[in-house]
Amino acid sequence: MRETPGQALRDGLVRQTSCYPLIPYSNRIAKGGFSFEGVEYRLALNFGDHPHSIHGNAWQKPWQVVDADEVRCRLALIHRPDGDEARGWPFAYCAEQLFELSPSGLTLTLSLENQDHRTMPAGLGLHPLFPKCSGVRLQFVAEHVYPNSEDSLPLDGIPVPDDWSYRTMRELGDPSLDNCFAGWDGTARITYVQEKIALSIEADPLFGHVVVYVPTRRDFFAVEPVSHMNDSINRPDPAKHGLKALKPGERLMAQVRFGVEVLS
Repeated sequence: MRETPGQALRDGLVRQTSCYPLIPYSNRIAKGGFSFEGVEYRLALNFGDHPHSIHGNAWQKPWQVVDADEVRCRLALIHRPDGDEARGWPFAYCAEQLFELSPSGLTLTLSLENQDHRTMPAGLGLHPLFPKCSGVRLQFVAEHVYPNSEDSLPLDGIPVPDDWSYRTMRELGDPSLDNCFAGWDGTARITYVQEKIALSIEADPLFGHVVVYVPTRRDFFAVEPVSHMNDSINRPDPAKHGLKALKPGERLMAQVRFGVEVLS
């Protein structure tokens, strides 16, 4: 993953870190509004002048260290929708991140528990960022992709076009991607040819979607395991697109494993 600058840590600049969680939903909710079980909700627009709410509220909240040692760390966040906090997310929840290091890589476990008295729409995602440099290659398989409209919201899914296909390992290139792929098999591989390092990503089946973000003229890219498509909450059948409906006390939990390999 890319390094996190010290200044980003001092100033709390989450988007400059190497990885952050997407809880309790991934990517955009159109205009910050949705209806769930007959109730209309309005969220804060939490991304500068961007017209949509994005990535939930957990990435912008302080987490507490529950326990930590040399090879593992557990972080927790308790959200209560009191006062202005309801604009971040109108349901009470508790979330955890568990980081576990081994000689071969990192296992990251995300969990989300509905602590509200109402059923809650819910999803999980992870936003790791990787250095984009000469010779970096990418491989992953998905069934289809959602092109974006001019307002960055997904259109209907289509077969993955050749320019966006990484079914076979190839150079990352500059495809200007910021799109959600569906029917992902949960695996991806990134190789840095010059550095002779490979990174494998293996995600639990809950993560049936992956968002690939390759901005132009930037020195990073993202491969984001997520449970649902962008703005799925505003689709006619959100569950069909991966969004869950958690009853009070129910929990979502899933892992992403990052394996590191030195190439000969």
